[in-house]
Amino acid sequence: MLLTALLPLSLVVQANHGKDGKSEPSVLGSVADATTKKPVSGVTVSITCAKMQGEKEVITDASGNFKIPQICSGEVTIVLEKKGYKTYRKEGVVLKEGMSLKLNFDIRLEGDDDSEVFHPLLRMMDGEKK
Repeated sequence: MLLTALLPLSLVVQANHGKDGKSEPSVLGSVADATTKKPVSGVTVSITCAKMQGEKEVITDASGNFKIPQICSGEVTIVLEKKGYKTYRKEGVVLKEGMSLKLNFDIRLEGDDDSEVFHPLLRMMDGEKK
């Protein structure tokens, strides 16, 4: 019973050994459209951490997949950006030495908001009252 609970974790966390023999964290995953669930290519995935100057950036491939190797351990911030989509920001992700973290993200189109769905209807109703 315990073995089946731990099996998925073993597939997510793997060692990534750097040039000096130390294990360096990496982040990999995929990005999909929140509505259609289809992969989104061309998304810029950026990772920053306090120990690292600047940021590491990659672009998702045609299948929406990405991999960022050799990241510093500690707390990182992940940002996803693509024209036409809302910027997604995930802060406080903790990477441990030797950890490979798999993350799957859903991003939303700009203007894809529940509150905006009713605006045209409300405008039509306002026009009828005049």
